[in-house]
Amino acid sequence: MGLLDFPNPVEWITGAKDDSEKRALINATMSALYSAQITLLWETGKAAEGKWWGSEGPALKRTATAIYLTLSVLEQKNLIALTVPKDLLDPNNLSQFQTERMTK
Repeated sequence: MGLLDFPNPVEWITGAKDDSEKRALINATMSALYSAQITLLWETGKAAEGKWWGSEGPALKRTATAIYLTLSVLEQKNLIALTVPKDLLDPNNLSQFQTERMTK
């Protein structure tokens, strides 16, 4: 065992007993990764506001919101579960975005 051992989701998935367990592990892993990415971008954007590199703050927050709105379609289908900061879900924040689906 090393000094720092990080969990290996691939080993968890390949070690799963059946397909439903594999799907649950994939769902949990992807949910955690996406939630962490969204939160990191959002909180970094909040921290950057008012600093000398503050112009990046709003861009990071908008990026986090766009990712959340895009992935919320998967959340509605119960493919992932997103956990994000409450202030990201503020109606004033979400109302600044529009999603359009392109069809052939």
